[in-house]
Amino acid sequence: MKRTILAGIGGCALLWAAAPAAAQENSGEELTAEQARELGNLFGDMFGTADPLSAEQEERLPAAMLVVSKLFPKGTYARMMDESMAPMIDAMMGDLGGNSTIALSQLTGLSPLDLSNLDAERLAKAVALLDPAAEERNSAMSRLMLTQIGEIMLEIEPAYRAGLARAYAVRFTNEELMDLSAYFETDVGKKYAAESFLVFADPQVMSSMNEMMPAMMERLPAIMSATASIESDFPAGRSFSDLSGAEQSQLADLLGVTKGELAQSEPESNGEGPS
Repeated sequence: MKRTILAGIGGCALLWAAAPAAAQENSGEELTAEQARELGNLFGDMFGTADPLSAEQEERLPAAMLVVSKLFPKGTYARMMDESMAPMIDAMMGDLGGNSTIALSQLTGLSPLDLSNLDAERLAKAVALLDPAAEERNSAMSRLMLTQIGEIMLEIEPAYRAGLARAYAVRFTNEELMDLSAYFETDVGKKYAAESFLVFADPQVMSSMNEMMPAMMERLPAIMSATASIESDFPAGRSFSDLSGAEQSQLADLLGVTKGELAQSEPESNGEGPS
């Protein structure tokens, strides 16, 4: 459940972060609708596709939808955004935009290491000197992101509810679904149904995720070492100039470009193989 909620926010954040880069690739022009669709397609199938329901599972859908209507009523995503996601995203944007070391590194060209010996007060004053509108700008960007993500969540809510119903139809029998529905009519059942999704985005739960980054950084050297070991076990990928004439023509046909275009766009080799 928590992974699903985070994936929804994460997917939106990835699209949000990637959009400016795509716009820059467009020679400084704004991101076009076609580019936006292509960008969205990069993430559209990231979770794969589900198997079709069997006839028996299809028959259980009405009972499953009855359960889902109590577990995930209309407006659940909006309530989740207001109560839990909004404070979290607001804090995240504040950290990303308001981090004095990162901001100063971007504004001055100095590396974060060069600025590491400065205390927080001096860093904040330097940012205020160079970019007085930083706090107000970051706040406006945070509000915009929250509004856009909220609207997206509202749009996808019916599809998500339908997916939940299919999942319950797969995992529970008709009798079990009726038992669940009956439980959700009791006082404690109603409260659980109303809070069950929201509790996974509660600040008490989300704050525990703060432990993830230190744990990841602690393991990073070992991960990098293991990754390098795996890379050394396999041959490096080939570049265009490594291909035979026939293979170059085949690649050009596959990509719908000319051999000359491929030759011109070939990246310089650094002797390390593809990343």
